[in-house]
Amino acid sequence: MMASEALELSSAGRDIPGHPDYRRLHSEENTAATKRPGIKKSISWGNRSDAMRTLSFQPLTVAVFLVEKSGRLLNLEEGRNTIAGTINTIMAENLSLPPVASQVFCVWLISPLLQLQLKDHHRPFRLRKVWAELLKKFTVVTDEVAEKDEPILCYQRNSFFPLSEEKRIKDDRIIKRLFEEAKYNILSGNYPITEKDALILGGILAYIENGPFDPKEHTPGVFKNKLTDYLPGWLCKSSWSIRGKSPRLSLENKLLQQYADVSEKASDVKACYKMFLAYCWDFPFYGSVFFRGQIERPSPSLFSNIWGSSDLPVRVAINRERLHVIDDNKNDILLSLAFDELSWDYTPAPAMEPGCLDTFWLEFDTPGYDGQSLEVQRLQVFSKQAEMMDAMVQSCVFCDDPAGCRMERLSLSTLEGALSRKKRNNASFTLSNPFRKRQGSDQ
Repeated sequence: MMASEALELSSAGRDIPGHPDYRRLHSEENTAATKRPGIKKSISWGNRSDAMRTLSFQPLTVAVFLVEKSGRLLNLEEGRNTIAGTINTIMAENLSLPPVASQVFCVWLISPLLQLQLKDHHRPFRLRKVWAELLKKFTVVTDEVAEKDEPILCYQRNSFFPLSEEKRIKDDRIIKRLFEEAKYNILSGNYPITEKDALILGGILAYIENGPFDPKEHTPGVFKNKLTDYLPGWLCKSSWSIRGKSPRLSLENKLLQQYADVSEKASDVKACYKMFLAYCWDFPFYGSVFFRGQIERPSPSLFSNIWGSSDLPVRVAINRERLHVIDDNKNDILLSLAFDELSWDYTPAPAMEPGCLDTFWLEFDTPGYDGQSLEVQRLQVFSKQAEMMDAMVQSCVFCDDPAGCRMERLSLSTLEGALSRKKRNNASFTLSNPFRKRQGSDQ
Protein backbone atom coordinates (compact mmCIF):
# COMPACT_ATOMS: atom_id res chain seq x y z
CA MET A 1 0.00 0.00 0.00
CA MET A 2 -0.57 5.20 -1.67
CA ALA A 3 0.38 3.97 -2.45
CA SER A 4 0.78 4.05 -3.92
CA GLU A 5 0.79 4.96 -2.56
CA ALA A 6 7.33 4.19 -2.24
CA LEU A 7 7.06 3.82 -3.38
CA GLU A 8 3.49 4.18 -2.83
CA LEU A 9 3.56 6.93 -4.42
CA SER A 10 0.31 8.52 -4.15
CA SER A 11 -0.20 12.18 -3.45
CA ALA A 12 -3.13 12.32 -1.16
CA GLY A 13 -3.82 13.57 2.30
CA ARG A 14 -6.20 10.68 3.02
CA ASP A 15 -3.44 8.11 2.43
CA ILE A 16 -1.12 9.12 5.32
CA PRO A 17 -1.26 8.42 9.05
CA GLY A 18 -3.08 11.37 10.56
CA HIS A 19 -1.37 11.42 13.88
CA PRO A 20 -1.97 14.67 15.75
CA ASP A 21 1.25 14.20 17.71
CA TYR A 22 3.56 13.77 14.75
CA ARG A 23 4.61 17.39 14.84
CA ARG A 24 5.62 16.89 18.44
CA LEU A 25 7.69 13.80 17.71
CA HIS A 26 9.11 15.38 14.57
CA SER A 27 10.20 18.34 16.64
CA GLU A 28 11.91 15.91 19.01
CA GLU A 29 13.99 14.73 16.09
CA ASN A 30 15.03 18.28 15.27
CA THR A 31 15.66 19.06 18.92
CA ALA A 32 17.83 15.99 19.31
CA ALA A 33 19.84 17.06 16.30
CA THR A 34 20.32 20.66 17.40
CA LYS A 35 21.41 19.66 20.91
CA ARG A 36 24.39 17.78 19.51
CA PRO A 37 27.37 20.17 19.17
CA GLY A 38 28.31 20.99 15.61
CA ILE A 39 25.31 19.34 13.92
CA LYS A 40 23.42 21.59 11.57
CA LYS A 41 19.80 21.23 10.63
CA SER A 42 20.54 21.37 6.95
CA ILE A 43 23.54 20.05 5.07
CA SER A 44 24.48 20.67 1.45
CA TRP A 45 24.83 17.42 -0.43
CA GLY A 46 26.72 19.07 -3.29
CA ASN A 47 30.50 19.49 -3.26
CA ARG A 48 31.05 18.68 0.41
CA SER A 49 34.32 19.09 2.23
CA ASP A 50 35.84 16.28 4.28
CA ALA A 51 34.63 18.09 7.39
CA MET A 52 31.06 18.03 6.13
CA ARG A 53 31.33 14.33 5.29
CA THR A 54 32.50 13.67 8.83
CA LEU A 55 29.63 15.76 10.18
CA SER A 56 27.04 13.73 8.26
CA PHE A 57 28.22 10.55 10.00
CA GLN A 58 27.73 11.92 13.51
CA PRO A 59 25.04 10.07 15.52
CA LEU A 60 21.49 11.34 15.23
CA THR A 61 18.16 10.60 16.89
CA VAL A 62 15.12 10.43 14.60
CA ALA A 63 11.44 9.59 14.94
CA VAL A 64 9.95 6.79 12.85
CA PHE A 65 6.16 6.56 12.87
CA LEU A 66 3.61 3.76 12.79
CA VAL A 67 0.14 4.02 11.28
CA GLU A 68 -1.58 3.90 14.68
CA LYS A 69 -0.44 7.44 15.55
CA SER A 70 2.62 6.51 17.53
CA GLY A 71 6.34 6.85 16.89
CA ARG A 72 9.65 5.39 17.98
CA LEU A 73 12.83 7.39 18.56
CA LEU A 74 15.82 5.64 17.01
CA ASN A 75 19.53 6.36 17.47
CA LEU A 76 21.36 6.32 14.12
CA GLU A 77 25.10 5.81 14.58
CA GLU A 78 25.83 6.89 10.98
CA GLY A 79 23.69 9.99 11.30
CA ARG A 80 22.38 11.57 8.14
CA ASN A 81 24.28 9.06 6.03
CA THR A 82 22.15 6.16 7.33
CA ILE A 83 20.45 4.10 4.62
CA ALA A 84 16.80 3.05 4.74
CA GLY A 85 17.74 -0.64 5.10
CA THR A 86 19.55 0.10 8.35
CA ILE A 87 16.58 2.07 9.69
CA ASN A 88 14.31 -0.83 8.69
CA THR A 89 16.46 -3.28 10.66
CA ILE A 90 16.67 -1.05 13.75
CA MET A 91 12.93 -0.45 13.68
CA ALA A 92 12.19 -4.18 13.49
CA GLU A 93 14.48 -4.78 16.47
CA ASN A 94 12.85 -1.93 18.36
CA LEU A 95 9.44 -3.55 17.80
CA SER A 96 10.82 -7.03 18.68
CA LEU A 97 9.89 -8.42 15.26
CA PRO A 98 11.54 -11.53 13.74
CA PRO A 99 14.08 -11.18 10.88
CA VAL A 100 11.48 -11.84 8.15
CA ALA A 101 9.95 -8.45 9.04
CA SER A 102 12.64 -6.78 6.91
CA GLN A 103 10.89 -8.27 3.87
CA VAL A 104 7.33 -7.62 5.02
CA PHE A 105 7.87 -3.99 6.01
CA CYS A 106 10.04 -1.13 4.85
CA VAL A 107 10.72 2.55 5.44
CA TRP A 108 8.59 5.20 3.75
CA LEU A 109 9.10 8.95 3.47
CA ILE A 110 5.65 10.51 3.77
CA SER A 111 3.95 13.89 3.88
CA PRO A 112 0.35 14.97 3.23
CA LEU A 113 1.38 15.58 -0.38
CA LEU A 114 3.53 12.61 -1.42
CA GLN A 115 4.52 9.13 -0.26
CA LEU A 116 7.73 7.33 -1.19
CA GLN A 117 8.58 3.74 -0.35
CA LEU A 118 12.35 3.58 0.00
CA LYS A 119 14.69 0.87 -1.17
CA ASP A 120 17.30 -0.34 1.28
CA HIS A 121 20.12 1.67 -0.30
CA HIS A 122 18.26 5.00 -0.34
CA ARG A 123 19.35 7.65 2.15
CA PRO A 124 16.26 9.38 3.57
CA PHE A 125 18.13 12.56 4.52
CA ARG A 126 19.35 13.01 0.97
CA LEU A 127 15.80 12.64 -0.32
CA ARG A 128 14.69 15.18 2.24
CA LYS A 129 17.07 17.70 0.68
CA VAL A 130 15.35 17.35 -2.72
CA TRP A 131 11.83 16.93 -1.34
CA ALA A 132 10.60 20.23 -2.77
CA GLU A 133 11.82 19.18 -6.22
CA LEU A 134 9.98 15.86 -5.96
CA LEU A 135 6.78 17.67 -4.98
CA LYS A 136 7.04 20.01 -7.94
CA LYS A 137 7.49 17.07 -10.29
CA PHE A 138 4.88 14.68 -8.92
CA THR A 139 2.21 16.89 -7.31
CA VAL A 140 0.20 20.00 -8.14
CA VAL A 141 1.40 22.46 -5.49
CA THR A 142 2.82 25.95 -5.46
CA ASP A 143 6.50 26.54 -4.84
CA GLU A 144 5.65 28.05 -1.46
CA VAL A 145 3.70 24.98 -0.34
CA ALA A 146 6.42 22.66 -1.60
CA GLU A 147 9.10 24.48 0.37
CA LYS A 148 7.11 24.30 3.61
CA ASP A 149 6.07 20.63 3.36
CA GLU A 150 7.74 18.42 5.99
CA PRO A 151 7.94 14.66 5.30
CA ILE A 152 8.30 12.11 8.10
CA LEU A 153 9.73 8.59 8.22
CA CYS A 154 7.15 5.80 8.52
CA TYR A 155 7.41 2.03 8.98
CA GLN A 156 4.79 0.33 6.83
CA ARG A 157 4.02 -2.72 4.72
CA ASN A 158 6.25 -3.33 1.71
CA SER A 159 3.88 -2.86 -1.24
CA PHE A 160 5.74 -5.57 -3.21
CA PHE A 161 5.54 -8.26 -0.56
CA PRO A 162 3.45 -11.09 -2.09
CA LEU A 163 0.02 -11.66 -0.58
CA SER A 164 0.57 -15.42 -0.87
CA GLU A 165 3.59 -15.07 1.43
CA GLU A 166 1.71 -12.82 3.83
CA LYS A 167 -1.02 -15.43 4.26
CA ARG A 168 1.59 -17.94 5.46
CA ILE A 169 2.88 -15.72 8.27
CA LYS A 170 2.29 -17.19 11.73
CA ASP A 171 4.14 -14.71 13.93
CA ASP A 172 1.62 -12.83 16.10
CA ARG A 173 3.76 -9.67 16.21
CA ILE A 174 3.88 -9.31 12.43
CA ILE A 175 0.17 -10.12 12.14
CA LYS A 176 -0.55 -7.36 14.67
CA ARG A 177 1.44 -4.85 12.59
CA LEU A 178 -0.31 -5.88 9.38
CA PHE A 179 -3.65 -5.63 11.18
CA GLU A 180 -2.91 -2.06 12.28
CA GLU A 181 -2.17 -1.02 8.71
CA ALA A 182 -5.29 -2.72 7.33
CA LYS A 183 -7.35 -1.09 10.09
CA TYR A 184 -5.97 2.32 9.14
CA ASN A 185 -6.82 1.82 5.47
CA ILE A 186 -10.37 0.83 6.37
CA LEU A 187 -11.12 3.60 8.89
CA SER A 188 -9.46 6.32 6.81
CA GLY A 189 -11.62 5.45 3.82
CA ASN A 190 -8.58 4.56 1.78
CA TYR A 191 -10.10 1.21 0.83
CA PRO A 192 -13.38 1.51 -1.17
CA ILE A 193 -15.45 -1.01 0.80
CA THR A 194 -19.22 -1.45 1.10
CA GLU A 195 -21.33 -0.66 4.17
CA LYS A 196 -21.74 -4.40 4.79
CA ASP A 197 -17.99 -4.94 4.79
CA ALA A 198 -17.47 -1.92 7.04
CA LEU A 199 -19.95 -3.23 9.61
CA ILE A 200 -18.46 -6.72 9.68
CA LEU A 201 -14.98 -5.32 10.19
CA GLY A 202 -16.36 -2.82 12.71
CA GLY A 203 -17.76 -5.70 14.75
CA ILE A 204 -14.28 -7.25 14.90
CA LEU A 205 -12.76 -3.93 16.00
CA ALA A 206 -15.42 -3.61 18.71
CA TYR A 207 -14.39 -7.00 20.09
CA ILE A 208 -10.70 -6.07 20.02
CA GLU A 209 -11.41 -2.84 21.88
CA ASN A 210 -14.02 -4.05 24.36
CA GLY A 211 -13.70 -7.82 24.68
CA PRO A 212 -16.63 -10.25 24.17
CA PHE A 213 -20.10 -8.81 23.64
CA ASP A 214 -22.13 -8.41 26.84
CA PRO A 215 -25.86 -7.73 26.18
CA LYS A 216 -26.20 -6.07 29.59
CA GLU A 217 -23.32 -3.68 29.04
CA HIS A 218 -23.27 -3.17 25.28
CA THR A 219 -26.69 -1.65 24.76
CA PRO A 220 -27.85 0.94 22.19
CA GLY A 221 -26.08 4.22 22.85
CA VAL A 222 -22.84 2.77 24.17
CA PHE A 223 -21.03 3.48 20.87
CA LYS A 224 -23.07 6.53 19.91
CA ASN A 225 -20.23 9.03 20.22
CA LYS A 226 -17.41 6.80 19.03
CA LEU A 227 -18.68 5.15 15.88
CA THR A 228 -15.63 6.40 13.98
CA ASP A 229 -13.46 4.21 16.22
CA TYR A 230 -14.98 1.21 14.46
CA LEU A 231 -16.38 2.47 11.14
CA PRO A 232 -15.06 4.62 8.26
CA GLY A 233 -15.83 8.31 8.57
CA TRP A 234 -17.84 8.40 5.34
CA LEU A 235 -20.30 5.91 6.83
CA CYS A 236 -20.79 7.99 9.97
CA LYS A 237 -21.36 11.37 8.34
CA SER A 238 -25.18 11.23 8.13
CA SER A 239 -26.83 13.57 10.61
CA TRP A 240 -30.38 13.84 9.24
CA SER A 241 -33.30 11.90 10.70
CA ILE A 242 -36.59 10.48 9.50
CA ARG A 243 -39.54 10.62 11.90
CA GLY A 244 -37.17 11.25 14.75
CA LYS A 245 -35.08 8.16 14.08
CA SER A 246 -31.38 8.92 13.79
CA PRO A 247 -29.40 7.08 11.11
CA ARG A 248 -26.48 6.96 13.56
CA LEU A 249 -28.62 4.98 16.00
CA SER A 250 -29.60 2.56 13.25
CA LEU A 251 -25.94 2.25 12.27
CA GLU A 252 -24.97 1.59 15.87
CA ASN A 253 -27.60 -1.15 16.16
CA LYS A 254 -26.15 -2.84 13.08
CA LEU A 255 -22.67 -2.55 14.55
CA LEU A 256 -23.80 -4.07 17.84
CA GLN A 257 -25.31 -7.01 15.96
CA GLN A 258 -22.04 -7.64 14.15
CA TYR A 259 -20.20 -7.29 17.45
CA ALA A 260 -22.42 -9.98 18.95
CA ASP A 261 -21.89 -12.24 15.92
CA VAL A 262 -18.10 -11.90 16.15
CA SER A 263 -18.20 -12.75 19.85
CA GLU A 264 -19.73 -16.12 19.00
CA LYS A 265 -16.86 -16.95 16.64
CA ALA A 266 -13.75 -15.36 18.13
CA SER A 267 -11.74 -17.04 20.86
CA ASP A 268 -9.60 -14.04 21.83
CA VAL A 269 -8.17 -10.73 20.61
CA LYS A 270 -5.29 -12.36 18.73
CA ALA A 271 -7.77 -14.43 16.76
CA CYS A 272 -9.59 -11.19 15.88
CA TYR A 273 -6.41 -9.66 14.47
CA LYS A 274 -6.12 -12.60 12.08
CA MET A 275 -9.87 -12.57 11.36
CA PHE A 276 -9.78 -8.88 10.42
CA LEU A 277 -6.71 -9.33 8.25
CA ALA A 278 -8.07 -12.43 6.51
CA TYR A 279 -11.24 -10.53 5.63
CA CYS A 280 -9.19 -7.72 4.10
CA TRP A 281 -7.12 -10.20 2.08
CA ASP A 282 -10.22 -10.90 0.00
CA PHE A 283 -10.37 -7.29 -1.21
CA PRO A 284 -8.81 -7.15 -4.69
CA PHE A 285 -7.25 -3.79 -3.79
CA TYR A 286 -5.58 -4.96 -0.57
CA GLY A 287 -1.99 -3.76 -0.32
CA SER A 288 -2.38 -1.27 -3.15
CA VAL A 289 -0.31 1.80 -3.80
CA PHE A 290 -2.52 4.84 -4.45
CA PHE A 291 -1.95 7.58 -7.00
CA ARG A 292 -3.93 10.74 -7.74
CA GLY A 293 -5.25 11.68 -11.14
CA GLN A 294 -8.29 12.76 -13.12
CA ILE A 295 -10.32 11.40 -16.01
CA GLU A 296 -13.01 12.81 -18.26
CA ARG A 297 -16.44 12.30 -16.72
CA PRO A 298 -18.01 9.14 -18.18
CA SER A 299 -21.51 10.64 -18.59
CA PRO A 300 -21.57 14.37 -19.30
CA SER A 301 -24.77 16.09 -18.21
CA LEU A 302 -26.77 18.88 -19.82
CA PHE A 303 -25.32 21.36 -17.34
CA SER A 304 -21.77 20.28 -18.13
CA ASN A 305 -22.46 20.99 -21.79
CA ILE A 306 -23.62 24.48 -20.86
CA TRP A 307 -20.96 25.37 -18.28
CA GLY A 308 -18.19 23.05 -19.42
CA SER A 309 -17.42 19.62 -17.97
CA SER A 310 -14.86 19.34 -15.22
CA ASP A 311 -12.73 16.24 -14.92
CA LEU A 312 -13.51 13.54 -12.37
CA PRO A 313 -10.86 13.14 -9.65
CA VAL A 314 -9.77 9.52 -9.27
CA ARG A 315 -7.37 7.36 -7.34
CA VAL A 316 -5.46 4.70 -9.22
CA ALA A 317 -4.79 1.75 -6.91
CA ILE A 318 -2.13 -0.75 -7.99
CA ASN A 319 -0.99 -3.90 -6.21
CA ARG A 320 0.87 -7.04 -7.25
CA GLU A 321 -2.16 -8.53 -9.00
CA ARG A 322 -4.47 -5.79 -10.28
CA LEU A 323 -5.09 -2.17 -11.16
CA HIS A 324 -8.16 -0.22 -10.00
CA VAL A 325 -9.54 3.19 -10.93
CA ILE A 326 -11.58 4.65 -8.06
CA ASP A 327 -14.01 7.58 -8.11
CA ASP A 328 -12.45 9.83 -5.48
CA ASN A 329 -15.73 11.58 -4.65
CA LYS A 330 -17.94 8.52 -4.23
CA ASN A 331 -15.14 6.08 -3.32
CA ASP A 332 -16.54 3.64 -5.89
CA ILE A 333 -14.47 1.35 -8.09
CA LEU A 334 -14.93 2.42 -11.71
CA LEU A 335 -12.57 -0.12 -13.22
CA SER A 336 -10.71 -3.19 -11.95
CA LEU A 337 -8.39 -5.17 -14.19
CA ALA A 338 -5.78 -7.89 -13.84
CA PHE A 339 -2.55 -7.15 -15.67
CA ASP A 340 -3.26 -9.76 -18.34
CA GLU A 341 -6.52 -7.95 -19.11
CA LEU A 342 -4.99 -4.61 -20.00
CA SER A 343 -2.35 -2.78 -21.96
CA TRP A 344 -0.82 0.44 -20.72
CA ASP A 345 1.52 3.25 -21.61
CA TYR A 346 2.76 6.59 -20.36
CA THR A 347 2.95 9.85 -22.31
CA PRO A 348 4.79 12.83 -20.82
CA ALA A 349 3.25 16.26 -21.20
CA PRO A 350 4.67 18.34 -24.06
CA ALA A 351 7.74 20.23 -22.87
CA MET A 352 6.57 23.43 -24.53
CA GLU A 353 3.15 23.32 -22.85
CA PRO A 354 3.66 23.71 -19.08
CA GLY A 355 -0.09 23.61 -18.40
CA CYS A 356 -0.42 20.02 -19.64
CA LEU A 357 -0.52 16.94 -17.44
CA ASP A 358 1.22 13.65 -18.16
CA THR A 359 -1.05 10.82 -19.32
CA PHE A 360 -1.30 7.23 -18.12
CA TRP A 361 -3.09 5.19 -20.79
CA LEU A 362 -5.16 2.08 -20.21
CA GLU A 363 -6.48 -0.12 -23.00
CA PHE A 364 -8.77 -3.07 -22.34
CA ASP A 365 -11.43 -5.20 -24.01
CA THR A 366 -14.99 -3.94 -24.17
CA PRO A 367 -17.57 -5.76 -22.01
CA GLY A 368 -18.77 -8.93 -23.72
CA TYR A 369 -15.62 -9.18 -25.84
CA ASP A 370 -15.87 -12.30 -28.04
CA GLY A 371 -12.21 -12.52 -28.92
CA GLN A 372 -12.91 -11.81 -32.57
CA SER A 373 -13.33 -8.06 -33.01
CA LEU A 374 -10.57 -5.53 -32.52
CA GLU A 375 -12.78 -3.12 -30.62
CA VAL A 376 -11.24 -2.05 -27.32
CA GLN A 377 -11.80 0.68 -24.77
CA ARG A 378 -9.19 3.24 -23.91
CA LEU A 379 -8.98 5.34 -20.77
CA GLN A 380 -6.76 8.36 -20.19
CA VAL A 381 -5.71 9.22 -16.66
CA PHE A 382 -4.25 12.72 -16.50
CA SER A 383 -1.81 13.10 -13.63
CA LYS A 384 1.59 14.41 -12.60
CA GLN A 385 2.04 10.92 -11.18
CA ALA A 386 1.44 9.14 -14.50
CA GLU A 387 5.12 8.22 -14.72
CA MET A 388 4.93 6.59 -11.29
CA MET A 389 1.81 4.63 -12.30
CA ASP A 390 3.66 3.37 -15.36
CA ALA A 391 6.67 2.38 -13.27
CA MET A 392 4.52 0.68 -10.65
CA VAL A 393 2.74 -1.46 -13.25
CA GLN A 394 6.08 -2.41 -14.78
CA SER A 395 7.41 -3.39 -11.37
CA CYS A 396 4.36 -5.54 -10.65
CA VAL A 397 4.37 -7.22 -14.04
CA PHE A 398 8.04 -8.19 -13.78
CA CYS A 399 8.07 -8.87 -10.02
CA ASP A 400 8.36 -12.64 -9.60
CA ASP A 401 9.68 -12.56 -6.05
CA PRO A 402 10.37 -9.93 -3.35
CA ALA A 403 14.07 -9.81 -4.18
CA GLY A 404 13.53 -9.50 -7.91
CA CYS A 405 11.22 -6.51 -8.06
CA ARG A 406 12.42 -3.88 -10.48
CA MET A 407 11.77 -0.73 -8.48
CA GLU A 408 14.50 1.48 -9.91
CA ARG A 409 12.22 3.93 -11.71
CA LEU A 410 9.44 3.81 -9.20
CA SER A 411 9.22 7.54 -8.49
CA LEU A 412 12.84 8.26 -7.78
CA SER A 413 13.64 8.42 -11.48
CA THR A 414 14.68 12.07 -11.18
CA LEU A 415 17.37 11.04 -8.72
CA GLU A 416 18.41 7.68 -10.14
CA GLY A 417 18.51 8.80 -13.79
CA ALA A 418 16.59 7.56 -16.79
CA LEU A 419 16.64 3.79 -17.20
CA SER A 420 15.66 1.67 -20.15
CA ARG A 421 11.97 0.72 -20.22
CA LYS A 422 11.14 -2.98 -20.29
CA LYS A 423 7.65 -3.98 -21.40
CA ARG A 424 5.97 -7.08 -22.71
CA ASN A 425 4.84 -6.85 -26.31
CA ASN A 426 1.28 -7.59 -25.29
CA ALA A 427 1.32 -5.34 -22.23
CA SER A 428 2.11 -1.97 -23.70
CA PHE A 429 1.28 0.02 -26.75
CA THR A 430 2.50 3.08 -28.60
CA LEU A 431 0.07 5.94 -29.04
CA SER A 432 0.15 9.05 -31.14
CA ASN A 433 -2.56 11.13 -29.60
CA PRO A 434 -3.40 14.54 -31.10
CA PHE A 435 -5.33 15.67 -28.03
CA ARG A 436 -3.62 17.23 -25.04
CA LYS A 437 -5.13 17.77 -21.63
CA ARG A 438 -4.34 20.95 -19.76
CA GLN A 439 -4.32 21.08 -16.01
CA GLY A 440 -7.63 22.60 -14.96
CA SER A 441 -8.90 22.51 -18.54
CA ASP A 442 -12.57 21.85 -19.16
CA GLN A 443 -12.00 20.50 -22.61
